[in-house]
Amino acid sequence: MRELFYKESVFKIVGDERDPYFLNVGLDPFYSKILGYLPEDAIVFDIGGNIGVTSLMAASHNASVYAFEPSPKAFKWLTKNIANNPDFKVFPENVAVGAKNGHIGFFDNPHSASASHLSADQTLGHEANIHVPVITIDDFVNEHTINRVDLIKIDVEGFEPDVLKGCTKTIERFKLACFVEFNSFTMISFRNINPRDMLSDIRETFPFVYEYRDGRLNQIKSDDEALGFIHDNLVVHGCVSDLYCCFDEILDR
Repeated sequence: MRELFYKESVFKIVGDERDPYFLNVGLDPFYSKILGYLPEDAIVFDIGGNIGVTSLMAASHNASVYAFEPSPKAFKWLTKNIANNPDFKVFPENVAVGAKNGHIGFFDNPHSASASHLSADQTLGHEANIHVPVITIDDFVNEHTINRVDLIKIDVEGFEPDVLKGCTKTIERFKLACFVEFNSFTMISFRNINPRDMLSDIRETFPFVYEYRDGRLNQIKSDDEALGFIHDNLVVHGCVSDLYCCFDEILDR
């Protein structure tokens, strides 16, 4: 068991002692920054919940968190970490999130939970070793009569576009904020998606799109800035960047 200190909270985290993700787990400063924008009693969806670190961070802000994690191994640790931190409101869902309901192949990485991912026909490298149920956020919100969503975090190894397609009504209805891990490598390798198309779709959906860089949120305002972001994502940042997307301008960045 490890203890992580966040603001005035202490998280008790357990995981696979052989998993590099668990051995190196820490509190992401970007998550900390964007969670500071949450309203009181927020509703948060953590899509790609892994073992629960981000969910617990959000719950420490008095948020109610729905954590979606399809990996059976990661979900086992997620539920243990929820039980180890009973003061927080985190509700686990052992499902994948996508563009439509059904089932899909999943590569459950035996060495690291953070390297597991959905497996579609176009996926290169890893073949599915299990199948998992898939839901859409739009249907989940309707079925559970959820009347508010403030923030969605999406980190699903290249399937972020699918998640966004399945929550278009929810985004439009609640005008929520969204954190998206923008991973060009996984988009290309696991989904055969052009990162430029993904960024274009995000900018069409959200009036304000910010890249988190050097401790600040930097707005992507123009096509030239979008191209610069793609360049830096591929060349400078090793294909992985963090985006914060919202309907209200962030003045304190």
